[in-house]
Order: sequence, then C-alpha cells, then structure tokens
Amino acid sequence: MRPFRDCLAGLLAALRPHKWRVLFSAFLGIVQVALSLGFVWCSKYVVDLATGETEGSLLKGVCIFGGILLMQVLVRTGARYWEGYMVVEAQNMGRARVFSRVMRGIWEGKDRFHSGDTVNRLEEDVRVVVDFICVSLPGVVVTLCQLVAACVFLFALSPQLGWILVFIMPVAVVGSRLFFRKLRSLTGDIRRGDSLVQAHMQENIQHRIVVRTMGSTEDTLDQLDELQDDVRKGTLKRLGYAAFSRTIMQLGFMMGYGAAFVWSVYGISKGTVTYGLMTAFLQLVGQVQRPVAELAGQIPAFIRALSSEDRLMDLAEQTQEREEADVWLDGAPGIRVEGLSYRYPGARKYVFENFSFDFRPGTMTAILGPTGGGKSTLIRIMLNLLKPTSGSVTLYDPPTPSGPGTLCNFMYVPQGNSLMSGSIRQNLKLAAPGASDEELLEALHDASADFVRDLPQGLDTLCAEVGQGLSEGQAQRIAIARALLRPGGILVLDEATSALDPATEKELLGNLARKYRGRKTILCITHRPAATEYADETLKMA
Repeated sequence: MRPFRDCLAGLLAALRPHKWRVLFSAFLGIVQVALSLGFVWCSKYVVDLATGETEGSLLKGVCIFGGILLMQVLVRTGARYWEGYMVVEAQNMGRARVFSRVMRGIWEGKDRFHSGDTVNRLEEDVRVVVDFICVSLPGVVVTLCQLVAACVFLFALSPQLGWILVFIMPVAVVGSRLFFRKLRSLTGDIRRGDSLVQAHMQENIQHRIVVRTMGSTEDTLDQLDELQDDVRKGTLKRLGYAAFSRTIMQLGFMMGYGAAFVWSVYGISKGTVTYGLMTAFLQLVGQVQRPVAELAGQIPAFIRALSSEDRLMDLAEQTQEREEADVWLDGAPGIRVEGLSYRYPGARKYVFENFSFDFRPGTMTAILGPTGGGKSTLIRIMLNLLKPTSGSVTLYDPPTPSGPGTLCNFMYVPQGNSLMSGSIRQNLKLAAPGASDEELLEALHDASADFVRDLPQGLDTLCAEVGQGLSEGQAQRIAIARALLRPGGILVLDEATSALDPATEKELLGNLARKYRGRKTILCITHRPAATEYADETLKMA
C-alpha cells in the first residue's frame, strides 16, 4: 500500500484532464443549492401569507413557489445528464490510459499481474476513481456551499439554534470517523480479494475442459468459496465499522433535529416564533444535516478511491518500451547474433551463454533443441520482447541494431493457439487491416488452410476465445496465414506446425519454401524433422 500522499497525487493527476467538467458540474449543483434555499424562503413566505403574518398576494406567492419547484426539476435533470456524460467520458479516458500503459509495458518473461486481476483493475478500480472524481468531488464542493449557505440562513433567523447545531453535529461526525486508517486497510484487502475471485473464475472458465478432465471441478468450486469467504469476512468487518459510525452520526442528527423542534415549539408558545419561521427552522435543520451527512459519507468513497488509485498506479507505473519509428529493411534481411547471453530476472542459470549465429538473408533455418534449450527465448530477444544480458542482435543490410523500430520486419507465429475471439476475417486483418478477400484467401492457401473456403460461413466463421471451435491444427494454419499477410521480410515460426499431421506439415513447409525461399528469411523452431528437409541450415541449441 502506497503512502497517502502518493495516492492523493495520483487522484489529482486523474482529475486534471476533467477539471473544467467537474467545475461545471459543481456550478450546476450550486444552482440547485440556491434554488433549494429559495424554496425554504418561499415556504416560509407562503405560510406567513396564509396565516396573515405577512401581507401580500397569496396567488403570487404560490406562483413563485411553483416556479422554483419547476426550476429545481429542470436543473436537477440537466445535472444528472451532465454527470452521466462526464462519467462515461472519464471512464473511457481512464481505461484507455491505463490499458495503453499495460500494452506498452516491457515484458520480462512473465506478466506481473494475472490477466483477471488486470481486467478487474481496469474495470472496477477505474469506475471507483471516476465516480469519486466526477460524482463525489463536485458533490463535496456543492455540499460545502450548501452547508455554508444554510448555516448563514439559520444564523440569520436564530443565532442560538445555529450555535447548538454547530456544536452537536460536527462532534457526531468526528466521533463517527475515527477509523479512517482501518477502513482504508479493509478496503484495500477487499479489492485484492475481488481481484483474486475474478482471476480464479476467469482462468477456470477458460480452462474448464482441463479442469473437468482432471476431476478438479469440486476443488475449483471449493477454492472459489474460500476466496469469496475471505471477501465476505472483510466486507462484514467494514460494514461493522460503518454501522457504528453511522449510529453515532444519526444520534447527533436526531439531537439536532430535536433541538430545532423544541426550540420552535418553545418560541411559538412565547410568541417569538411564527408558524412560517418554524417551517423554515425545520427545513433548514435538514439543509444543515444533509450536507454534514453527505460530507461524512464521502470519507468511505475517498478511501475506496485511494485504494483503487493505488492499484491503478501499479499498472500505470510499469516500465514502458521506448517509442521508435519503424526501420524497414528491403528484401529478406539477415540476422547476426554475436556473443549473446541471457538469463531471466531472478534466475541463476543462463538460458544460453556467448551464443553466436548468422541467419543469412533469404535462407530457411531449422532451429532444433530440447525443451528449455533457449529456442523461444532467442526469438523473443530478436523480436525485442526481451533484453539480452549481454551480446547483440543486428539486422542487415544495412547493419541495424535490433530494437523497437525493427519489429516491423518480422512476421511472427507464436507457440500455441494465438487466435482471438471474432471471425477468421477479423483475425487475419489484425495483420493487414486493408487486405482484400482475395489476399486473405491467398494467404490461407499458402498456409495450407483452404479448408476455410469450405466452412459454411467462410471467412466470417466465428472463433471463440483462443480459437475454440477450430482444431489446433486449423488454428495454427490460420495463425500462419495471418503472419504471411504482414509486410516484413523475416518469417518466424515458433513450433507453428506442432499440431499438424505429417502430410499437412510437409505440404505447408513445401508451400513456404517454394514461394518464400530467397524472398524471406525464414526461422523455423521445431522438434520435428520435417523442417530440416526444406531448410538451408540447421541450428541445434543445447
């Protein structure tokens, strides 16, 4: 948990892009306060007219009364609309800002946060922060104005009653909010628990077939019960603190209302208070009590916002990949690896040390080796996803050090099923948004994926998450077609044919060799011998 000052600075930074909208929202609230106090004055005026305490036209007073009511409705409706508009704009901007930081964060071999936890922060924590900035904060400004105006009005009518309320209600509020630090700690624990629950559900839903075939469904449900029970206990404890503070506050308010009522009745009996003045007293007590209660109620909202901002700062403060302009190399660039060493952060053992190799332009190289031998790590360093511990990677010609700007030269097919939810067309256009259907079908043909033509919906066939609905081999071939639509000159296949039968694998590799040999530099990571039949060179990694 970060220091209070850092989290507060984060909230102020989140407020900065929306400050004028928040100020306008506060202005609309202040107009409502003015109309509310006008309503109090008009109530007293109309009652005094009706009882003969004041001379004037009762019809005129009723018309003014009705006009104020109408204006209150119109302003309140407009304020609600503006608040809704402001919230959705701020949520979109906040999510986009943090999501951008997540997507551009440097990857160090594994993600720091579970995807379910990250989504929970992007959704729930952004919502909490935005609600505080766009709803609670202008509400605090309006409430302070309402409190000051109501107190001034009350003191003008009865200084004695004003001092009684000023003494009773702040004592009640202070007494009910002595648990700020504890509430913040509990809120942080609850938010972390919510993230664990979401992460657990998301991962097990995604892999439910594995869970069921392992006979672990009941264990998974029991784990969810345990996680939710932790959240429930924390929530009940926080509710207990809130209930105690609310009781203290309500006692103070009851004393204030009772004092106003007794004071008014006593004044009427002595002839010093009119019925209209009593009406104004009782309404003004509500005008004072309500702002005080709302201010006190904003403390938990402030605590939740601090906790959520703390969690969002975890995401936003990830080290970012530096931005570089694309550096395009013509033809089929070569890749020269010299003295390369790498070990993952926190690991003692190197994945490989002092490794050198020249992937010559336009050649096809089969990269072989046991699991854990560093094949995929080597590719990730070439793609600039990982930074080498020592050594260098240079693309040529002309010689160009590997960096963020050279990524545009790679056509990459990662391990496993890398398709995204959506249609086959959408998956392919991820690599080439402007590609025509003819270009998509040509890439599918080159990837031995002509089966797409025979599907009932063809290119518009929908894929579920991670390509569900297709076989592993079909998904791999579509992923290869997607890579072929990229304009780069280096094709990287990382175990991209592992799910294919031998005949289809041979057909696919033959297609690639015939069409792209000499036109692309091809790196094929594999455990299977088929690639070596078409490769110009074979690299064996220990």
